[in-house]
Amino acid sequence: MKNVFQFIPINKLADKFPENSWWASHYTDFSENDLVAYYEGDLKLPFLDLDWDIPFPQQDNVIIIFIDGHLTVDHLYNAETDGAIGLMVIGNLTAKNIAVGGQEIYVHGHLTVEDILCGSYNHGETIVNGHLQANVLVQDDEYRFNVHGQKSLQCIVNIWHGDGVFQELPIRIQDVLIDEVFYDMDDDEEEIEFSFVTLVSILKEGRSALTNLQEIPHIKKATHVYFTDHHIDVENILKLTKCILMTGDKPYFDLEEHGVHFTVQRAHIDDDGDKTNDSIYMKTSQYHYFIWLNEDQTVSLLRKSFDEGDEWWDITDLPQEHLVDIQDHWIMLLTCVNVATLYVPKIEVQYVERILQHPEIQGLDEDDDGFWDGSKYYSFRQAYTDEDGDFIHARIEIKTPDEAYYFYSLENPSYVSRHYQPPNHFGRHEIAFLNTRRWEASEQYFERFKQFMSQNFKIDILAE
Repeated sequence: MKNVFQFIPINKLADKFPENSWWASHYTDFSENDLVAYYEGDLKLPFLDLDWDIPFPQQDNVIIIFIDGHLTVDHLYNAETDGAIGLMVIGNLTAKNIAVGGQEIYVHGHLTVEDILCGSYNHGETIVNGHLQANVLVQDDEYRFNVHGQKSLQCIVNIWHGDGVFQELPIRIQDVLIDEVFYDMDDDEEEIEFSFVTLVSILKEGRSALTNLQEIPHIKKATHVYFTDHHIDVENILKLTKCILMTGDKPYFDLEEHGVHFTVQRAHIDDDGDKTNDSIYMKTSQYHYFIWLNEDQTVSLLRKSFDEGDEWWDITDLPQEHLVDIQDHWIMLLTCVNVATLYVPKIEVQYVERILQHPEIQGLDEDDDGFWDGSKYYSFRQAYTDEDGDFIHARIEIKTPDEAYYFYSLENPSYVSRHYQPPNHFGRHEIAFLNTRRWEASEQYFERFKQFMSQNFKIDILAE
């Protein structure tokens, strides 16, 4: 590497260290023999090795590299994670791969990594004042990534636990990294260990350590569906009123999808003693629609605009080209119920009840409210009545490796309600029925939770 750096005693750069960096507080702990490799301007390198035993160009006493500008590097790494040369970039840091540990990596701007960003062991931290964007983040439990801006990570995997998340779905670390970076433990083929040193060696050779993430297989559901056609007819209306979402405690259910509100109501006697027929109400951005099952088992279609004073109009006999809008919304409703039928029954109410009644769960308090499996956090809320007299339902919460939350609540007598909270947001959201990837993720995370509880409590608490 060509020597284009100035080598300056560390105390001479005290005024350039950002306030929230480790060096701003501790530069006085070093002598004038401890040097900073200082570069003014933007720098592009094919690689940068931060190991102590690789003297930074022609100097043995360099303890930190200071780039007073932007740094672009193909591969940034060090193999020894007990301690290594520090790096401070006042601009943006752009790299193809980064595998580090044992020092502070400080980026005043944004950090962008094309392939792998790996932090190992507990003797290091990466601080990013701007945004972090990386294809794959590989981390153990101890290494810290402190990002002040937004994080955009396609895939996160955890070294210690061996799993992570890819495009919202749980994933194994073996599906992300090539076999070469793993080795068997004590001839046990089922237990493997990740080799950080091997990862660094691969990067030194300029090779990729990633598998083809796009080819990772996902679980495929059975092809059976609840609705086999999309006709607006008596059979499908009755199937709607008997589907999984129609619970026994009330004669209707609501859902909202793509800005359209639906209410499906089964025939019943209302509070005034009047009989109400099976019906479906739709509210779009332009109209109210009403699909009504008459006493003679014929179907009526009604429409009303949002104009003040407008009345319901019978559109049953309109030509098909005038009914495209209501038919599109009807198909969307049937599709939502098909998805609900496929996923909702997979987590049974009695399973969640049994978990929440387990003595270990019942014994949790505010200071010890859950369990950590190495990459996911499981916490629990028992049912209670709040200060306003409102009943708060019991639920299980799962915090995922990308800091999203999945909630499993006992809000209905017939099925477990599922909700989702995106990373860096507050407040749970309904899981859209057309977002099958999120339904799949919620199911897979719950399966991992059941495995964790069974293994750690030495009893299958989900058994009948």
